[in-house]
Amino acid sequence: MKNNFSQETRSLFEEAWECWICGMNTSDSLHHITGRGTEEGVESSPLNACLICNNKCHISNHNSLKTENKIKKLLEKTYKYLSKINYEFTNKDVSFIEKYIKYYK
Repeated sequence: MKNNFSQETRSLFEEAWECWICGMNTSDSLHHITGRGTEEGVESSPLNACLICNNKCHISNHNSLKTENKIKKLLEKTYKYLSKINYEFTNKDVSFIEKYIKYYK
């Protein structure tokens, strides 16, 4: 698959285990909240990542994860998480927010 998250992005989430869908400490993958986009696109930003249980919450609920309400909630949770761990936002992150600004209002 194209536009996987970098190891640097993955490392930001490696100390957290809570699935952002079911709330259990069983997350085992990162979900692209707004989709993968293009290889060089802003969708590889850590702001587009959320912790999730791949089989239980990701694969079986993929369509419901694409609703506007769910996207907004997951992006908000990711923003709060990254702020809490003192992540320094990059130009790519700013571009991601600009592209998906409707979810941050």
